[in-house]
Amino acid sequence: MERLAILAIALGAGLGLNGALRRLNPAPVDSAGITLAHGSAVENAALFSLGMRRLAADLGLIRLLIYYGTPEDHHGHHTVAEHFGSGHYPELGPRAMRILDLDPSFSYAPIYSAGALAFNLDRPEEALAVLRHALSRDPGNPEYHRYAGAIGFHKKGDPRKVLELLEPALENEATPTMIKHLAAFLFERSGQRERAVSIYREIAQASRDEGYRRMAQEALRRLGAEL
Repeated sequence: MERLAILAIALGAGLGLNGALRRLNPAPVDSAGITLAHGSAVENAALFSLGMRRLAADLGLIRLLIYYGTPEDHHGHHTVAEHFGSGHYPELGPRAMRILDLDPSFSYAPIYSAGALAFNLDRPEEALAVLRHALSRDPGNPEYHRYAGAIGFHKKGDPRKVLELLEPALENEATPTMIKHLAAFLFERSGQRERAVSIYREIAQASRDEGYRRMAQEALRRLGAEL
Protein backbone atom coordinates (compact mmCIF):
# COMPACT_ATOMS: atom_id res chain seq x y z
CA MET A 1 0.00 0.00 0.00
CA GLU A 2 2.83 2.41 0.83
CA ARG A 3 4.43 1.86 -2.59
CA LEU A 4 1.11 2.54 -4.32
CA ALA A 5 0.60 5.69 -2.28
CA ILE A 6 4.03 7.01 -3.27
CA LEU A 7 3.27 6.17 -6.92
CA ALA A 8 -0.03 8.03 -6.73
CA ILE A 9 1.59 11.13 -5.26
CA ALA A 10 4.30 11.12 -7.94
CA LEU A 11 1.87 10.59 -10.81
CA GLY A 12 -0.55 13.05 -9.29
CA ALA A 13 2.03 15.78 -9.53
CA GLY A 14 2.64 14.96 -13.19
CA LEU A 15 -0.99 14.51 -14.23
CA GLY A 16 -2.37 17.42 -12.25
CA LEU A 17 -4.77 15.19 -10.34
CA ASN A 18 -5.27 17.75 -7.60
CA GLY A 19 -5.88 20.67 -9.94
CA ALA A 20 -7.03 20.72 -13.54
CA LEU A 21 -8.75 17.34 -13.45
CA ARG A 22 -11.07 18.27 -10.60
CA ARG A 23 -13.99 20.66 -10.50
CA LEU A 24 -14.32 23.35 -7.86
CA ASN A 25 -17.29 23.27 -5.47
CA PRO A 26 -18.65 19.80 -6.28
CA ALA A 27 -21.53 18.14 -4.50
CA PRO A 28 -20.67 16.80 -1.01
CA VAL A 29 -19.66 13.18 -0.58
CA ASP A 30 -22.38 10.77 0.55
CA SER A 31 -20.36 8.03 2.20
CA ALA A 32 -23.40 5.76 2.48
CA GLY A 33 -23.50 5.36 -1.29
CA ILE A 34 -19.85 4.50 -1.82
CA THR A 35 -18.88 1.12 -3.24
CA LEU A 36 -15.33 -0.18 -3.37
CA ALA A 37 -13.65 -2.47 -5.86
CA HIS A 38 -13.00 -5.97 -4.50
CA GLY A 39 -9.28 -5.88 -5.36
CA SER A 40 -8.60 -2.66 -3.50
CA ALA A 41 -11.43 -2.46 -0.97
CA VAL A 42 -9.21 -2.79 2.11
CA GLU A 43 -6.73 -0.22 0.85
CA ASN A 44 -9.43 2.25 -0.20
CA ALA A 45 -11.35 1.77 3.04
CA ALA A 46 -8.18 2.52 5.01
CA LEU A 47 -7.53 5.68 3.01
CA PHE A 48 -11.17 6.71 3.34
CA SER A 49 -11.09 6.23 7.11
CA LEU A 50 -8.05 8.50 7.26
CA GLY A 51 -9.90 11.21 5.38
CA MET A 52 -7.77 10.61 2.28
CA ARG A 53 -10.57 10.23 -0.25
CA ARG A 54 -8.67 12.18 -2.90
CA LEU A 55 -5.65 9.89 -2.67
CA ALA A 56 -7.93 6.86 -2.92
CA ALA A 57 -9.56 8.42 -6.00
CA ASP A 58 -6.13 9.16 -7.50
CA LEU A 59 -5.16 5.51 -7.03
CA GLY A 60 -8.45 4.51 -8.63
CA LEU A 61 -7.76 6.63 -11.71
CA ILE A 62 -4.25 5.23 -12.07
CA ARG A 63 -5.69 1.72 -11.96
CA LEU A 64 -8.40 2.67 -14.47
CA LEU A 65 -5.84 4.07 -16.92
CA ILE A 66 -3.68 0.96 -16.56
CA TYR A 67 -6.76 -1.26 -16.98
CA TYR A 68 -7.91 0.41 -20.19
CA GLY A 69 -4.35 0.88 -21.44
CA THR A 70 -3.62 -2.86 -21.28
CA PRO A 71 -4.81 -5.01 -24.22
CA GLU A 72 -7.21 -7.70 -23.07
CA ASP A 73 -5.48 -10.19 -25.37
CA HIS A 74 -2.20 -10.52 -23.49
CA HIS A 75 -1.01 -13.26 -25.84
CA GLY A 76 -1.35 -11.27 -29.05
CA HIS A 77 1.26 -9.09 -30.68
CA HIS A 78 -0.63 -5.83 -30.89
CA THR A 79 0.93 -2.39 -30.77
CA VAL A 80 -0.42 0.27 -28.42
CA ALA A 81 -2.04 2.15 -31.30
CA GLU A 82 -3.73 -1.00 -32.65
CA HIS A 83 -5.26 -1.63 -29.23
CA PHE A 84 -7.33 1.56 -29.08
CA GLY A 85 -11.00 1.02 -29.86
CA SER A 86 -10.85 -2.74 -29.29
CA GLY A 87 -11.69 -5.03 -26.40
CA HIS A 88 -14.65 -5.08 -24.05
CA TYR A 89 -13.44 -3.78 -20.66
CA PRO A 90 -16.59 -4.47 -18.61
CA GLU A 91 -15.20 -2.67 -15.54
CA LEU A 92 -14.55 0.64 -17.30
CA GLY A 93 -17.84 2.25 -16.28
CA PRO A 94 -18.08 0.82 -12.75
CA ARG A 95 -14.50 1.84 -11.95
CA ALA A 96 -15.21 5.44 -12.96
CA MET A 97 -18.36 5.47 -10.81
CA ARG A 98 -16.42 4.22 -7.78
CA ILE A 99 -13.80 6.93 -8.28
CA LEU A 100 -16.54 9.55 -8.43
CA ASP A 101 -18.13 8.16 -5.26
CA LEU A 102 -14.83 8.70 -3.47
CA ASP A 103 -14.33 12.20 -4.87
CA PRO A 104 -17.28 13.91 -6.65
CA SER A 105 -14.97 16.68 -7.90
CA PHE A 106 -12.92 14.24 -9.97
CA SER A 107 -14.70 14.94 -13.26
CA TYR A 108 -11.88 13.54 -15.41
CA ALA A 109 -12.70 9.94 -14.45
CA PRO A 110 -16.32 9.82 -15.70
CA ILE A 111 -15.55 11.97 -18.77
CA TYR A 112 -12.65 9.69 -19.73
CA SER A 113 -14.67 6.54 -19.14
CA ALA A 114 -17.78 7.82 -20.94
CA GLY A 115 -15.68 8.97 -23.90
CA ALA A 116 -14.00 5.57 -24.21
CA LEU A 117 -17.29 3.69 -23.91
CA ALA A 118 -19.18 5.85 -26.41
CA PHE A 119 -16.58 6.71 -29.02
CA ASN A 120 -14.00 3.91 -28.82
CA LEU A 121 -16.03 0.88 -27.71
CA ASP A 122 -19.38 1.85 -29.28
CA ARG A 123 -21.37 1.37 -26.05
CA PRO A 124 -23.16 4.73 -25.73
CA GLU A 125 -25.81 3.48 -23.29
CA GLU A 126 -23.13 2.51 -20.77
CA ALA A 127 -21.44 5.86 -21.35
CA LEU A 128 -24.68 7.70 -20.62
CA ALA A 129 -25.17 5.60 -17.47
CA VAL A 130 -21.76 6.79 -16.23
CA LEU A 131 -22.70 10.41 -16.95
CA ARG A 132 -26.08 10.02 -15.23
CA HIS A 133 -24.25 8.76 -12.15
CA ALA A 134 -21.85 11.70 -12.42
CA LEU A 135 -24.75 14.14 -12.68
CA SER A 136 -26.34 12.62 -9.59
CA ARG A 137 -23.14 13.53 -7.72
CA ASP A 138 -22.62 16.94 -9.34
CA PRO A 139 -25.83 18.10 -11.10
CA GLY A 140 -24.45 21.53 -11.96
CA ASN A 141 -21.43 20.32 -13.92
CA PRO A 142 -21.81 21.72 -17.47
CA GLU A 143 -19.20 19.33 -18.89
CA TYR A 144 -21.33 16.31 -18.04
CA HIS A 145 -24.32 17.83 -19.85
CA ARG A 146 -22.08 18.70 -22.83
CA TYR A 147 -20.70 15.17 -23.16
CA ALA A 148 -24.12 13.57 -22.67
CA GLY A 149 -25.42 15.71 -25.53
CA ALA A 150 -22.44 14.84 -27.74
CA ILE A 151 -22.95 11.13 -27.11
CA GLY A 152 -26.65 11.49 -27.92
CA PHE A 153 -25.86 13.11 -31.28
CA HIS A 154 -23.16 10.50 -31.91
CA LYS A 155 -25.83 7.81 -31.51
CA LYS A 156 -27.97 9.64 -34.09
CA GLY A 157 -25.08 9.87 -36.54
CA ASP A 158 -24.84 13.68 -36.45
CA PRO A 159 -21.09 14.51 -36.37
CA ARG A 160 -21.72 18.23 -36.90
CA LYS A 161 -23.63 18.50 -33.63
CA VAL A 162 -21.06 16.32 -31.86
CA LEU A 163 -18.34 18.77 -32.92
CA GLU A 164 -20.47 21.75 -31.94
CA LEU A 165 -20.79 20.40 -28.40
CA LEU A 166 -17.21 19.17 -28.04
CA GLU A 167 -15.35 22.13 -29.52
CA PRO A 168 -15.51 24.34 -26.37
CA ALA A 169 -13.90 21.50 -24.39
CA LEU A 170 -10.86 21.43 -26.68
CA GLU A 171 -9.41 24.50 -24.98
CA ASN A 172 -9.47 22.77 -21.60
CA GLU A 173 -6.12 21.14 -20.81
CA ALA A 174 -7.90 18.50 -18.72
CA THR A 175 -9.98 17.25 -21.67
CA PRO A 176 -8.99 13.61 -22.34
CA THR A 177 -6.77 13.12 -25.38
CA MET A 178 -9.24 10.62 -26.83
CA ILE A 179 -11.85 13.40 -27.04
CA LYS A 180 -9.39 15.73 -28.77
CA HIS A 181 -8.43 12.97 -31.19
CA LEU A 182 -12.09 12.29 -31.95
CA ALA A 183 -12.67 15.99 -32.66
CA ALA A 184 -9.64 16.10 -34.97
CA PHE A 185 -10.93 13.06 -36.84
CA LEU A 186 -14.39 14.62 -37.23
CA PHE A 187 -12.86 17.88 -38.45
CA GLU A 188 -10.81 15.88 -40.95
CA ARG A 189 -13.89 13.97 -42.15
CA SER A 190 -15.85 17.20 -42.56
CA GLY A 191 -13.13 18.77 -44.74
CA GLN A 192 -11.80 21.20 -42.11
CA ARG A 193 -8.19 20.20 -42.70
CA GLU A 194 -6.43 23.07 -40.93
CA ARG A 195 -8.50 22.63 -37.77
CA ALA A 196 -7.78 18.90 -37.80
CA VAL A 197 -4.06 19.47 -38.36
CA SER A 198 -3.91 21.92 -35.45
CA ILE A 199 -5.40 19.41 -33.01
CA TYR A 200 -3.41 16.44 -34.32
CA ARG A 201 -0.23 18.51 -33.98
CA GLU A 202 -1.08 19.45 -30.39
CA ILE A 203 -1.59 15.78 -29.55
CA ALA A 204 1.61 14.71 -31.32
CA GLN A 205 3.68 17.32 -29.51
CA ALA A 206 2.14 17.45 -26.05
CA SER A 207 0.20 14.29 -25.21
CA ARG A 208 1.67 11.93 -22.60
CA ASP A 209 -0.17 9.04 -24.27
CA GLU A 210 2.15 7.17 -26.61
CA GLY A 211 -0.69 5.52 -28.53
CA TYR A 212 -2.46 8.77 -29.33
CA ARG A 213 0.83 10.53 -30.13
CA ARG A 214 1.56 7.84 -32.68
CA MET A 215 -1.90 8.02 -34.23
CA ALA A 216 -1.69 11.81 -34.42
CA GLN A 217 1.69 11.59 -36.15
CA GLU A 218 0.25 9.12 -38.66
CA ALA A 219 -2.71 11.45 -39.28
CA LEU A 220 -0.38 14.40 -39.90
CA ARG A 221 1.60 12.37 -42.43
CA ARG A 222 -1.65 11.29 -44.09
CA LEU A 223 -2.70 14.94 -44.39
CA GLY A 224 0.71 15.99 -45.69
CA ALA A 225 1.33 18.25 -42.69
CA GLU A 226 4.52 18.82 -40.73
CA LEU A 227 4.82 17.19 -37.31
